[in-house]
Amino acid sequence: MEQKAEKIPLCAGRSQRLIKIFKKEKAVKRDKAKIEEQKRKAVQEWIPVRDVAEDLIVLKDGRYVCVLKVMPLNISLKSENEKKRIIQTVYEALNGFKESMQVFSIGRPVDLDSYIGYLQTKSKEETNMTKKRLLQEYLKYVASIVTSGEAIERRFFIMLSGKEKDELKAKAHELANNLEKSGLKVELAADQDIIDLLFSFSHPSQAAFERAPLFSGPYLPPVYS
Repeated sequence: MEQKAEKIPLCAGRSQRLIKIFKKEKAVKRDKAKIEEQKRKAVQEWIPVRDVAEDLIVLKDGRYVCVLKVMPLNISLKSENEKKRIIQTVYEALNGFKESMQVFSIGRPVDLDSYIGYLQTKSKEETNMTKKRLLQEYLKYVASIVTSGEAIERRFFIMLSGKEKDELKAKAHELANNLEKSGLKVELAADQDIIDLLFSFSHPSQAAFERAPLFSGPYLPPVYS
């Protein structure tokens, strides 16, 4: 009976220690969850976007933002007169627009693995030695671009804001038409384009290798702590 009396408090002591450990782990997890929730709320308060709908960004203050996508145009091979004409037309379009705007560009790494694989296959299948040598040299050039980190896709945007949706879109179309007179290709960003753009801002490291979730309706951009 004495031996049993000694074992009972020993087991009880172990049980109490285990209970304390479980309680401590639970408290730590609860504290971590609270910290993550606070971070998430802080980021949500910082982002001024309430929603994305009808090809517009809806801000928390009730204003709307329209985004124009401007496709890059390489003018290095153009004649001097053509270069001057393009630059002058763009200048007049932007200078003639009396509303406020934001112009910016975003660089994103381009995945060239599939393209390199395609070149390697073509090089193996090519029987003409001259073409084969040219393909191999070009393959080395593309590979050097990838390793140097210079494979960047640069995208250009113009953001316009206003209180009235229809009026804002009309002004955006007017600016796009004036810019296109220079030879630039300008499009009004759709909802998915806007989601991609916000995704690039909210989580740039992930956006470098992934695309934003596909758009399927009124959308609040994802928040990352």
